[in-house]
Amino acid sequence: MAASLPTPTLASWVQPPISWQDIDTLRNLLITSGSTVVQRDCNQRGLQGLYHSASKTIVICRVHGDRVAVWNTLAHEATHRMQACAGGTITQAGHHSAMATALATYAPLEWRSLKAYPAREQLGELEARYTAHLPPAQVLQLFRRYCGSASSATLSQRP
Repeated sequence: MAASLPTPTLASWVQPPISWQDIDTLRNLLITSGSTVVQRDCNQRGLQGLYHSASKTIVICRVHGDRVAVWNTLAHEATHRMQACAGGTITQAGHHSAMATALATYAPLEWRSLKAYPAREQLGELEARYTAHLPPAQVLQLFRRYCGSASSATLSQRP
């Protein structure tokens, strides 16, 4: 079931305070759900991180200057993990236009860079780029909804 996200406004698009604890919490959720999270040097120009679906590995490249940049990359790649857990997109189709408008308005460089992706990947990238700008509490809530932890998935399947 796709999530219902709030319609973005300038006030809601301003990056909320990000703490190292937020980063640790998301990283720990990823690990608990069966993902591997690693940091390494990446040799590809412009690459900040990646998600390798076959191994459920998230790589955070050592190119970030501050915790906000680390958070944005981790939340972006965690969104790709959520998409894998959900088996597709994680947002309702009716929200895609508002997400695109928000990205084009408040993060035009990110919006323009979407065109570098094949058409079949653009929606997934839109979701990841949009989600990376949500407050940490919303990203964590979405992750728990789509991937949860091994123990919560087991509990939710009990009759």
